[in-house]
Amino acid sequence: MLLYAVQTLCALFLPYVMSNIVEYGIRQQDMPYIWKEGAIMIALSVGALAVALITNSISSKFSSKLSVNIRKQVFNKVNSLSFEQFSEIGTGSLITRTTDDVGWIEETVVQLPYVLISAPMFFVGGVVLSFKGDWLLPLILLAVSLAVLVVTMLVSWNLEKYWQRGEEFTDVQNRIVRERLSGIRVVRAFDREEYEHQRTKRATSEMCNSFIMGNTISGIIGPIASLLLNVATVAVIYVGATRLQSNVALKAGDIIATIQYIALIANAVLILSWSISFIPHVKVSLKRVGEILDIKNNGNEGSLGFKSDGSIALNNVSFSYAEAHANALTDITLNVNSGEVVGIIGGTGSGKTTLVKLLMYFYSPNFGTIALGGRNYDELNPATVRDNISVALQKSTIFQGTVADNVRMGRSDATDEQVTEALRVAQMETFVKSKEQGINFVLAQSGSNLSGGQKQRINIARTILKDASVYVFDDSFSALDYLTETNLRRSLNGYLKGKTQIIITQRVATAMRCDKVIVLDAGRVVGVGTHQRLLDECDTYREIYFSQMGGNVNE
Repeated sequence: MLLYAVQTLCALFLPYVMSNIVEYGIRQQDMPYIWKEGAIMIALSVGALAVALITNSISSKFSSKLSVNIRKQVFNKVNSLSFEQFSEIGTGSLITRTTDDVGWIEETVVQLPYVLISAPMFFVGGVVLSFKGDWLLPLILLAVSLAVLVVTMLVSWNLEKYWQRGEEFTDVQNRIVRERLSGIRVVRAFDREEYEHQRTKRATSEMCNSFIMGNTISGIIGPIASLLLNVATVAVIYVGATRLQSNVALKAGDIIATIQYIALIANAVLILSWSISFIPHVKVSLKRVGEILDIKNNGNEGSLGFKSDGSIALNNVSFSYAEAHANALTDITLNVNSGEVVGIIGGTGSGKTTLVKLLMYFYSPNFGTIALGGRNYDELNPATVRDNISVALQKSTIFQGTVADNVRMGRSDATDEQVTEALRVAQMETFVKSKEQGINFVLAQSGSNLSGGQKQRINIARTILKDASVYVFDDSFSALDYLTETNLRRSLNGYLKGKTQIIITQRVATAMRCDKVIVLDAGRVVGVGTHQRLLDECDTYREIYFSQMGGNVNE
């Protein structure tokens, strides 16, 4: 801001020096004076140029770092949100807020020092220095400038609603495009391209109409301001010429200097006008980014460092997703002892994965309580819960990078030997040894150079590498053949001996090897016990068993 002030002062003194050259140099034909004042003008110009280069460099670096810091804060904040909070905003909106909205803030930061320092200095300095020549000329310009600012404020009065609506439909457009990309196979399979085009078209039209209206209103300001200021310039020249001929104490150099000051003042007024029209858009962007940063994190912030014994208790837990018409889970009461291997089985939509999300503290139950190691989740930090639980999610996510990089996501400081051991337990040893690079074999994005079973086994290796009290496998064996799963389960039981295992599955063959089996149906627990006991007492389990293993359900 100090450098902007220096740059502005240099620009303000140039017309003053030129006025002296005209009045005392050219008029009196004093060449030494012209050369001396000309050298001063050159020095002022070079100084202003040097300061401008330094100022622009500082401004660019500062604004870039600020936008990077804001994006980091938003990213960190999003990672700390619960799934409910994340869903309220949506991925499409988060993309817009961290790109477009932060971009507007960055642009504002670039222009702000100039608007706060140079524009007022040009305006005030130009008006004050103009009074040096004649009092009437700057009054004309001052009156017109105030009129321009009033017109600008009136035109910009209702701009915010257009920017707000435009940004909201940009969010909608992002969401629709993301849905189309993720579901492109389904869209094409069912010939729904035209329907999806119409959805995108509606969102795009609303977005465009709002932005066009906002830009149109903002665009009116520039021409109006330029017209009024140019009219003022013509008036100043006319009045100045008239007063010069009427023997008023006004010099030709003063008129030339005043005209240059008018240009500086006009520039300042245009900048201020642009800034006033810019404020509604920036206000919307600040509000949208601020909404993310101001979200209060769910869950207790204390109890960091708590180490669970591996026991889990759910007491009358019920849960429903936002805007859902029915509960995903209803009145779930479970007790898992430390070191137990517990299977949870049920059909599609029975609530198995929802139960995992509650255990991971991604969501909080609507009713009831969940306890880990005797401590209720309400008393624990979500990060503490996840430190104690390692989970292989239903979808095996593979990142571009080496096999070791993917497995080390479970434990960043793991040695190559520990990574290799985890891969051995996960039945990936043969695959790794078949590659010349070994654990440094590079995986493509999303693991496109792996089979479904290989993805699941890398996911399992990543899960067991983490030192946790509870290990959850959410349908993580579904892509494995029977022999591989048998070998894997045997290795897991030895490797995780004494640790609690919760195995979510749809396979009876997987569940029947667990110490205890919990049967879910329509979000309710309909059976708990050993395999044989459930065969005798639980109709749902018996139906699943005979449908998969063969036999008559009624036998």
